[in-house]
Amino acid sequence: MSGMPDIVATVNGCPDGGPLLPADPFMALRYHFGMLLGVDDFETDQSYHRGKHRLHNAWNHREGVLWGLGVSADTKTNEIKVEAGLALDAAGEDLHLDKQACLNVGAWFDMHRSDVGFAPVATAGGFTFDAHVEMSFHPCLTRQVPAMSEPCAGASGDTAYSRVFETVEIHLVPGRVDPAPPPDAYHRLRLLFGLESPTIDDNGQPKQADQDVLDALTGILAQAGPAQPAAYLAAFRRFAALDVIDLKPALDPEGQGSLLFPARDATPVVLANLTDITINGQAGGWNLAGAKVDPTIRHSHVATLAIEELLCGPVLGGAAAFADAGGPRIDPTAANFGDPTVTIWVAAPLQAKSVTSAAFSVTAFDDAAGWSDLAIKNLKYTAGAPNTITFDLTPSAKGKLVRLIVRGTGDRPLLGANHVPLAGVTGGPPGSANDGNDFVLMKVVS
Repeated sequence: MSGMPDIVATVNGCPDGGPLLPADPFMALRYHFGMLLGVDDFETDQSYHRGKHRLHNAWNHREGVLWGLGVSADTKTNEIKVEAGLALDAAGEDLHLDKQACLNVGAWFDMHRSDVGFAPVATAGGFTFDAHVEMSFHPCLTRQVPAMSEPCAGASGDTAYSRVFETVEIHLVPGRVDPAPPPDAYHRLRLLFGLESPTIDDNGQPKQADQDVLDALTGILAQAGPAQPAAYLAAFRRFAALDVIDLKPALDPEGQGSLLFPARDATPVVLANLTDITINGQAGGWNLAGAKVDPTIRHSHVATLAIEELLCGPVLGGAAAFADAGGPRIDPTAANFGDPTVTIWVAAPLQAKSVTSAAFSVTAFDDAAGWSDLAIKNLKYTAGAPNTITFDLTPSAKGKLVRLIVRGTGDRPLLGANHVPLAGVTGGPPGSANDGNDFVLMKVVS
C-alpha cells in the first residue's frame, strides 16, 4: 500500500502533529503565585488532560462509531463516499470527520493495482475486487505565526505552527475483513452469557479457567427461574474480577515496555466492507459499475440513555430471565460430528432416564436421493464436567449434510436434573417448566 492516504479528510499533506500531542495522565501542573511558565509547563498541562480523556475512552468504551460515518458507493460519480461522523479508536483518540470524504475508485485502482497481495479478478469489461474502508487518527500542524527561532537570540526570527488540528485519514484497503471481533478481553463473562465458546486443551476438554465458568453456569441453570438473576449477578462479579485482572496495556512496538492504552496509537477503525466492486473501462478512465456496502462489521457505541431504556425491555430485563425455567442448553459449537460417533456436551446435568433415542432425530440429505433417516446406536450419557451424550450413526453419514434435532418438546424430551425440559440452544429463547425448545443443528460430516 502507498504511504499516502487514499481518502483524506479536511487536510491534505499537512505536517504530522503527532509528536506534539503527548498524553501523560499521571503528571499534572501545580500552579503557584508568581510562577514562571514555559513551553514545557503548557505541554505538561495539555498532556495531563489529553491523557485522562484517552484513558477514559480507551478502557471504559473501547473502539467504535458514535454517530454517522456512513459509507456508500456512488456509480454516478465513480466514488466511494464516507459521511461526517465521530468514532473512538482503541487507543482512546476521538476520530472526527467534519464533512463528507470521497475517493475516485478508478484513480485508486490505477494507483494500487500492482500492490503486493492485491489480486483483482478480470472481467469482460474490466475488473472486480473486494476492499474495506478504515479510518485512523491523524493530527495536523496548521496556522503558522511569527516566532523567535532561538530564545534570547536578539532580532533573529522565523515562523512556527501554532495549532494542531485533529483530523483523520481514511483508507480504502484491498480485501474484505471479517466482522469486527470483540476486544480480546472479558472472555469469562462472554462465556458465562453464551457469547463465546470455551477454549479447548490438548485433550479435547475445556481449559480449567473456562470449566470453572461452565460449572458456575450449570449451577445457575439448575436453579428455579426466579433465583437465576441473583445467581447470575454473583457469577458476574466473580468472573468480572478475574477478567479485569487479566487486562494489560498494549506493548510498545519499539520494545520500551507497555503503553497506557489497550492498543497502539493510530490503530485503524474499520467502517465497512465493500464486496463485488466492479469497474469497467480502461486505465485512466474507469467507471464504477457497482459495489455492495456492509457497515455491520463495525463496532458501534450505544448511548447510556438508550442502554438504560433497553434494560427495561423484555429481552434484557427481568421478563425473559424469569420466564426461563432453567432447562439445560446446548452450545452449537459443543456438538462434534464424527464418523460414526456424535458427541454432544450439555451445559447442565440431565435426568439419565430421559436420554433415550426418542429424544433425538437424525436425518441425512443426499443431492440424488434426498432425505433419509439415520439410526442411533450405542446411546450413552455421562454425567459430570462436562455432561456428555454420545451415540453412533448408521449407516455412515460421511460427506452428507446431517440434521440433528435434540428434543426439548414433544412427549419424550430431554430433562435437566431439575426435571425441566431442554431449553434449546445457548442464548436462545426461554423455555418453560412444561415445554422447552428443540436444539437443531445441520452440519456436513467430514
